[in-house]
Amino acid sequence: GFEMKKQLAFVETKYQNVHFYEAINTRFRSVASYEKSLSKDGSYESLHPELFRQDKIVFLDGDSQSSLYGEAVYHEGLVHAAMLTHPNPKRVAIIGGGEGATLREVLKHKTVQEVVMIDIDGEFVQLCRKYLPEWSDCSDLVGSTAPSCFDDARSRVYFEDAFQWFIDRFATVDNKKGVEEEDFFDVIIMDACDPTNDFVTKLYVDSTFVWSIYNGLSESGVFVAQIGRSSSHTGGIDETQMFKRMFEEVGFESMHIYDEGHSGFYEPWSHLVALKSAASRKLWYRNSAQTEIEIQKRISTTYSGKPALLYFDASVMSSYQLPDKVHEDVYCRLQERRECKAAWEMIKNHTIDVEIINTGHAFNPLYERNILHYEPNEGSIQSRVFVWL
Repeated sequence: GFEMKKQLAFVETKYQNVHFYEAINTRFRSVASYEKSLSKDGSYESLHPELFRQDKIVFLDGDSQSSLYGEAVYHEGLVHAAMLTHPNPKRVAIIGGGEGATLREVLKHKTVQEVVMIDIDGEFVQLCRKYLPEWSDCSDLVGSTAPSCFDDARSRVYFEDAFQWFIDRFATVDNKKGVEEEDFFDVIIMDACDPTNDFVTKLYVDSTFVWSIYNGLSESGVFVAQIGRSSSHTGGIDETQMFKRMFEEVGFESMHIYDEGHSGFYEPWSHLVALKSAASRKLWYRNSAQTEIEIQKRISTTYSGKPALLYFDASVMSSYQLPDKVHEDVYCRLQERRECKAAWEMIKNHTIDVEIINTGHAFNPLYERNILHYEPNEGSIQSRVFVWL
């Protein structure tokens, strides 16, 4: 449970009810250690008070949105896997992201020249600047031009309906003809609400918005979104399944799902990465050494000398590359897929027919998990060698 719970603020904005709290979750932290960190007795706690401070939590309409001890994991996991899958991301869009942490993570990339963030609730953004300044702190980042990420010279922040913003500019091919090349985005990050929310659900299942995302990306463009709680083995068709289907229908050539369970939400959440070009798969499937080199090349250093990334590294990226088994099970359960039954039988017999399993679908966790590298001459599967056939 929570102890030493203190409400910092409650504000009813035009769009939502916002609560900010400080508290200690006794499941993970000790009140005694926190109190000791406030002393000057020379103890480890007093010498490192930043490790024992109270958590900060923001709630939107009663639902936990972000916490001090979970936000780095969540935002680094959301941003960097997608950014590294683009060869040279210069222009990035953020849908939502009012706390400023998604913006902070994007600005860590040296290649980025402009970030456009669109959030409908300007009052919420201002509240986050006041009560959650750590989320948008760029003061230690080499290359940033302001203490707050919102004020960085590369940041463009608009308080508008992000869905309509994209639809107005990119919804149709005809409109796209009037868009300058430099106005397209290399990466679009959707850090909006839980897609099980009734209002957001309508937008997730509206193909007009999905078309605007596709049209708004450059040729090697990457889209990423958190799509809510991870699927369960008993799950069936839901809004997120329809969302994936729509992305395939508009033309995305490759889609990948990964789960992150360390973000402070008490259960794993899933993220969807959609690649406009299948050629980008080779970047998604870099090996750990290649990924580590890219991180060192791309991520800015800090004035303090502390690592700019607290959680994300090559091993984390490696854990994202293959979808969890549950996604394969749900994929195969949605309809009687002949390739699933055939694949499982072939794998059991140590033989394979790639043509049966490779259906050509942009999202195919069966193929991802089981046909990573096939050597026809040997008739065997080389597991965890990330090569698409």
